[in-house]
Amino acid sequence: MLKIENLALLIEYKKLFTVDSFMLADKQKALILGNNDSGKSLFLKAIHGEHTEFEGNIFIKEKPAIFYKKRKKTILIENSVKFLPKESIWKNIVLPLPKEKSRKKEKIIELCNIAGLGEIYNSNAENLSYSSQKSVELIRAAIQQPYLILIDDLDNYFDDLKMAKVNEIMKYALDNGTSIICTSKKKLEDFDISCRIQNGKMVQL
Repeated sequence: MLKIENLALLIEYKKLFTVDSFMLADKQKALILGNNDSGKSLFLKAIHGEHTEFEGNIFIKEKPAIFYKKRKKTILIENSVKFLPKESIWKNIVLPLPKEKSRKKEKIIELCNIAGLGEIYNSNAENLSYSSQKSVELIRAAIQQPYLILIDDLDNYFDDLKMAKVNEIMKYALDNGTSIICTSKKKLEDFDISCRIQNGKMVQL
């Protein structure tokens, strides 16, 4: 589903790292390990179609990545929160959906319960902790069933207890055909593919 070949990721004409080949099938979850300045965030932005300074090919379902950004078929979750604090948690989740179908509503409630938000999803979102805000962003992404969810710095948002709940939300997305790529500074469990950026190259572990 995602195919990357002979990629050289650049910033201001400087090469950050190269990727010979990277393949991610439907319903697979990949982890990209790297330090803060390694370029792992820009790698996600290149897949999302935001960062276009690279050489090589990035294809999602055999079309260039930027084609899907415009159609919201890839969703990027990064450190800055994309949130409406004066609106309810529920509205923050359903806002991108064209219509709230009853089955979708039931699933949103279930995911909110998993995230510990089940009793407060009609409350304003402004008092949520940072990790709860990121949970809302993840539920909002999962419920849209995009081709790809890209999560930057996953290890920054959740402790070990919340990570177990996050994995349940991600499982819902995976079961519905979405693929997921996360970046992290430390090794995390339960990924189909793990890669590390080191010495100017991304290598599979």
